[in-house]
Amino acid sequence: MLAFVYFITLIQESNARSLDLFYELSEEALATNDLDEFVRYQSVAYQNKHVIFTDAYDFHIYQVIAQIDGEYKNQFSVFVIPKQNVNYAEVLNDTSDQTGISLINHDTSEVIYQTSSDDDYTEYAVSYGIKKIGFYYYAIVLDENYSIDLSLVDYDGQVILSENIIFTHIVYDENNLGNLIPGFTNQEIEVMLDLPTYIQPALLKNIAMFLVADILVGGIIHFILKRKIL
Repeated sequence: MLAFVYFITLIQESNARSLDLFYELSEEALATNDLDEFVRYQSVAYQNKHVIFTDAYDFHIYQVIAQIDGEYKNQFSVFVIPKQNVNYAEVLNDTSDQTGISLINHDTSEVIYQTSSDDDYTEYAVSYGIKKIGFYYYAIVLDENYSIDLSLVDYDGQVILSENIIFTHIVYDENNLGNLIPGFTNQEIEVMLDLPTYIQPALLKNIAMFLVADILVGGIIHFILKRKIL
């Protein structure tokens, strides 16, 4: 039974530390205005394509290689960091939030992607990310080359960025990264998570809770059996 308690504790602390590390890296990214470590934590490989500065925002555009359902995918990732007070969603399901991205094929005028037509965003306010981590971002899977007319709008539906971006699809080869920078290895993430430091206190706490519960249940069963005998 103690082995089961250890297994549950390991899962709990792994999930908790992964989330904590996510927030730690997001805080560092916001403080330094450098998203590289944040992106490395969540990618197989990446490259920083553009950094665009305006009075109200900084925009960081990355090409990311992600592993999705066992396959390597190219993601067009855009990070939006406000530099001054802007309107944003205070709750995740803020239906007034118009924050979104639009990708248009410059050569054909066809829509490549729009958050406004993505069901995943129907009940979620994009700009809520500002409240949670100080910025928000998009990660859109693209499977071919594009000349992209990129448009971003804010909470009030105002255009905050309009830019043409050339996107070149990459066939990922771990033995030939080219200009790509590798993401963190599993070993590096293990060091960053530092699970042994967090598991031992949690394990002792869970074992103590298990023993108390075990004694309590044992006492109740003993009392019931004793009553039946009497």
